[in-house]
Order: sequence, then C-alpha cells, then structure tokens
Amino acid sequence: MSNAWNEGYFTDEGYTYSYSREINPVFQRYCLLLRGFATLENADGYHCELGFGQGVSINIHAAANPGNYVGTDFTPSQAAHAIALASDWNSQARLYDDSFEQLLARDDLPPFDSISLHGIWTWVSRDNQKLIVEFARRHLKPGGMLYVSYNCFPGWSPSAPLRNLFSLHNRFASQTATSPAKRIDAALQFSEALLAANPKYASAAPSLGAQLNSIKGQNRQYVAHEYFNRDWNCMYFTDVVDAMTSAKLDYATTAVPLDTVAPLNLSAEGMDFLEGIEHPIMREQARDYFVNQHFRRDLYVRGANRLSAAEQRDGLLRSRFALLQTIEHIPGMVTGPAGEASLQADIYGPVLEALAANAYAPKTLQQLSMAVGAVAYDDLVQAVSVLIGMGVAAPCQSEAAERQVQEHCNTLNLQLCKRALFNSNIQVLASPVTGGGVPVSRFQQLFLIALKQGMTDPQDWAQLAWSVIGDQGEVLLKGDQPLLTAQENLAELTEQAQAFAETSLIILQALKIA
Repeated sequence: MSNAWNEGYFTDEGYTYSYSREINPVFQRYCLLLRGFATLENADGYHCELGFGQGVSINIHAAANPGNYVGTDFTPSQAAHAIALASDWNSQARLYDDSFEQLLARDDLPPFDSISLHGIWTWVSRDNQKLIVEFARRHLKPGGMLYVSYNCFPGWSPSAPLRNLFSLHNRFASQTATSPAKRIDAALQFSEALLAANPKYASAAPSLGAQLNSIKGQNRQYVAHEYFNRDWNCMYFTDVVDAMTSAKLDYATTAVPLDTVAPLNLSAEGMDFLEGIEHPIMREQARDYFVNQHFRRDLYVRGANRLSAAEQRDGLLRSRFALLQTIEHIPGMVTGPAGEASLQADIYGPVLEALAANAYAPKTLQQLSMAVGAVAYDDLVQAVSVLIGMGVAAPCQSEAAERQVQEHCNTLNLQLCKRALFNSNIQVLASPVTGGGVPVSRFQQLFLIALKQGMTDPQDWAQLAWSVIGDQGEVLLKGDQPLLTAQENLAELTEQAQAFAETSLIILQALKIA
C-alpha cells in the first residue's frame, strides 16, 4: 500500500535491475567531445546520481571510474539494495534514501563534476523538478555536466491520454489491498475495453491498440514506474531548457551518438528545412517534430565552452575505443528514425578489422586512422559513432584511469557473479576499460565463476551452471519450449559455454572483466 511519504510515486513495486550507459561519465564526455564541447576530467572528482533505482548503474560507475560517488533514491527498499551491493565490494560511495528536498538540505555535499538523472524528471512533481534544478545550481561545478532523460512531446501527444487512464484507474478504481500486478492488469483491461467501445479518441489515434498490446507484454516492474505514477509531467524540449536556465545550465547535445548522423534521422527535405533555422534551440525543437521524438536523453553543461576544430580533432584522435561484440555478431544494418541503412562495407569492414586486431584491445582513433589509411577522417569518426550508437562499441577511459579502478571492478564483479548463483537480476558487469557496464548473462557469469575456479573445459563450465540451475528447480528454454531433462539442459548449456569460449570471452578479456 502506498504511503504519504511517496508523494504519489508508485512504490508498491520495486524498479528493474537495469543498467544505463548514458550515466557513465566516460560516455557523457565522449558525447560532448563529439559535438565539440570541453569537459571536466578529474581523477578526484565527484559524481552524483539522483534517483538511482536498485543502484546497479551507480555501483558499476563508482567501481569503474576514478573519483567519488554520491546518490539518492527515496524508495527505502531500493536504497537498501544499492547500499548492500556497495557494502559487498567495500565501496566508498555515499548512498542515501533522501528525498530531493532532504538531499538539498544537506550541508556535507561536495561540488560535482557531473549530476545524472535517468527516468526521473517526467515522473516527479513540478516542485521536485524545481528542487532538482536548485540542487544543480548549488552543487554542479562550472564546466560540469548534467544528464537528464524525459518523456517529451510531440511523440507522446497521441498516447498521453491512454497513460492517464492507467494512472486514474489505479488511483480511483482499484482496491489498495490488491497486489500491484493485479492492479496494473485491471487498468490495462479497463483501457482495452474502453478502446473497444470506439470512443472518438481511439479514432483520432489509430495506433493505440497496437501500443496497448505492446505494453501488456512488457515487464511489470517497468510498466508500474513508467505508467502508474500519479505525477507525469511530459514536456517539450524547450520547456526543459527553460527550467534549467536558473541553474546556469546550457543545453549542449543529446547522449545519443546516432543523432550526429543526419541521414539516419531525417529525410533530405527535413535536413534542408532544419538547415534554414539559425537558433540552435529552435532548430533542436523543430527536429523533434521531424523525428516525432517521445523520449530525450540530453546533456547540459554549466558554462558550455566550445573547442576549436583543432582541439576537437586532437581530443578525438587521443580517445580510445573498443568493441563490445566480436565482429561476426555485429549486424550489417543500423536503424534510425528515418529507417534502416547498410553499414558501408568499404568503410566499416576495415574499421571493424582494425578494432578487432590484437585480440580486440582498445585502440585510439589515431591508431585506427593509421590502420585504415584509405578511410577519410570524417568517415572514420562517423563509423565509430555509429558503432557506439548501435551499442556494439564503446568509448574508453585512459589507461591510467583503467589501472586505477581495476581492483574495484574485480571486487564488484566477483560479488555480482556470486549473486548469479541465486538469481538473474543483474546481468551486467563492470569494465575498467570503458568505465561502464557490459551485458553479461547469468549463465555467462556462472561460466566466469568456473573459470576462476581453474576450470578450462567449457563442458565443466556447463556442468557447474547446471548444478546451480538444476538444484533450484529451474530449466532452460530453447525457443519457447522448456527443456525437460537434465541431459537436454546440460547439452544446451554446453553449447552456450562453447560459444562463450569462442566469442564472448575474448571480448570480456579485452575489456578486463575476465
């Protein structure tokens, strides 16, 4: 049952154990450099996450980045989970269950190099939005960066009333003693019945039925927090820009590398139209209409300083990059709002080969440029940006930073792998190379445990994994069908272990996770 302390936020169901790369300072600095902005990079700096959920991202970033972390999430159960995980790896991160008002009242906080909030802004009250801005005004350093993500118009315009139906049904038509999952299902069924009765609203937004079906198939923890909070303040991009001005924050760019590739996002007609808009804020708002933007991931800077073209080029050439997948698993297509595009073989082939050289060790852009001499500099920068945007590559931090955090990552990853002995909640591990999280499934984490125990044969890794899964009464699925016998499960795990040994393991070794 919800209590007064939750201020209308849906706290009856815990949030997912997801990881967000956009909160990684290494990723944020790359996005800003890509658009020509100077950033702070301080080995002793402080970073803050507001509303850290179950604490997966903040723990990974606290382990994988130099510096210090502070964060809060006012849901006590989530804060307790985050704090317990931090304690497991002896983290010095300061994690609280303060509300934004309580955090703002603290007199023991440092100036921050970065402040991040992912999936928070839209789902809190206007008063809390003001507290967030005031927190940034007081505590973000000059030159510091703020990351904020939020639902936005015009993309949400057709379905905002549907979301309101869910929340209202939960508030007025459900019994508070009913379980959260049943209340969510009841609200979805009510909304489905309403649309089936052919209101004029349904005729005006014909895609609602398909959207509702999609929502019905989503994780209930995600659905609860996305659609069932009392507060839901969807905004236009310019509304958020205006809100941030009192904290002296300048909009810089999105934390979406694919946004830099215009043909993936816009038609030729759209590009021509936007070219004619001089003011950058007006141009960015107009762009949202062309892509029908419904969710933004934005980076602001307190005192944005532009780099010269020479400074930006130098910064990019010194930056390191690494693949997160072996090249045979990287798709040959990329998708953006304007549709699909093929990865041009004469550019991406040499770039991928260069990134894969020397057992997938990270490469600077300068090293890549020397290895793919026939590829023009601008094409190389775009190719790397596209690969990062696709999630198959990542920017890396310096080798000095990597060495500084290696032991922290080792300790955290061991604790996460131990948790995989009992559940599949957290399927990501920390890389000292990227400063962030890398997807690693529960079975792969169990294979890593076997490796640490000195087992070298994938069959033995599979046997260890099956001993864990089988003892807990679980079985694997192949397609949609459960595997019913121990022999079938062990055969499937052996196949997965062999594939892990031949592909994923080399990536995890290059990223210094294995």
